[in-house]
Amino acid sequence: MDKKLTSDFTSAVTTTEAAHAEKLADSRRLDALVMTDVMTPDSDEAHERCVRLASRILKAPVSLVSYVDTERQFFKAQCGLSGKHAEERGTPLTHSFCQYVVTSDKPLVVRDSREDPILSQNAAVEDLNVVAYLGVPVHSPSGEVLGSFCVIDSSPREWTAEDLAALEDLVAMLESELTLRQTGNEREILLQEMSHRIKNLFSLVSSMVRLERRRWDTARELADSVIARVDALSVAHEMIVPVVEATKTGDGERAHVGELLSKVLAPHTSDAKITLTGDATTIGPKAVTYVTLAVHELATNSAKYGALSVDDGRLDLRWLADEDNLVLDWLETGHVWTDTAIGGGGFGSQLLKISIEGQLNGALTTEVSEDQFAHRLTLPLERLEF
Repeated sequence: MDKKLTSDFTSAVTTTEAAHAEKLADSRRLDALVMTDVMTPDSDEAHERCVRLASRILKAPVSLVSYVDTERQFFKAQCGLSGKHAEERGTPLTHSFCQYVVTSDKPLVVRDSREDPILSQNAAVEDLNVVAYLGVPVHSPSGEVLGSFCVIDSSPREWTAEDLAALEDLVAMLESELTLRQTGNEREILLQEMSHRIKNLFSLVSSMVRLERRRWDTARELADSVIARVDALSVAHEMIVPVVEATKTGDGERAHVGELLSKVLAPHTSDAKITLTGDATTIGPKAVTYVTLAVHELATNSAKYGALSVDDGRLDLRWLADEDNLVLDWLETGHVWTDTAIGGGGFGSQLLKISIEGQLNGALTTEVSEDQFAHRLTLPLERLEF
């Protein structure tokens, strides 16, 4: 006979309501819910297939995958549930056992919820007839807890180790699906970025030739200078293409921030237009990709519309790491700022948002005054390690 599991709610619930709420509201967890796009109402065959299998294998009347934010649980897929909550595909947290799976990040085993002094007060017991419950956490590709894959019975039930193992196997399948989707989305973004870069390449070369033409008296001098700049631009573009195996396994080399910025900005450097000042901070191989994309986008915008597009323009970059963040200040002076230079909602702005906020959990702020244009990038050090 298979070993029976002991009902274990007390070890799954956090010590205080405040700690429980804090874990639900963790910003990285909420960002992961957005990035994985699991709380959208679109039908999802992979999730549907998994809940059908769970009900069949565990012979449970109800099975569902519930993703949890700070106010509600959303049923991405369910099997066996009926009534208004099935139609609405979710409930407020007053009706949720799954929230405790999220905050504990461990399986929740409940034989009879009516016998537990805390769970018996949960509205799911009366309104959804949740008596027996077995739930396993579902993680994002980055490791954050998104929700719970659970099976439910309306009568007391002794869950077994075999039941738990079967549910954990289904969760592993679902997590693999989420990872594959994110990988596909990232590749699509990078393909869009390469198309965007190719279009900008022509604008950059045109801008370089126009600026260099003002500095040289002979065709030979002009040609030599333009060739040097195009070669530097080639080096910068090579850094933008991610090395798939390195970013996937984490085996790539770390990069010094100063060296990285020097290479990315080399195509735009002339005389003393660009100054770089900072500490010896290094970042991991995957972070290099997104930092490079972000800085290159800022430089491209400046070369087309900002300080790097005029002879008297200057760019000053300063960076410093504290205990928690790497802060990079980007300051442009010597140019009249236009709406185009400030930027809008095009692909470049989208790319900055994806790279800085989506992938690095950072923040980008912009300040514009009559005589200067400033960006500040704040990047958590823990996200720069990967």
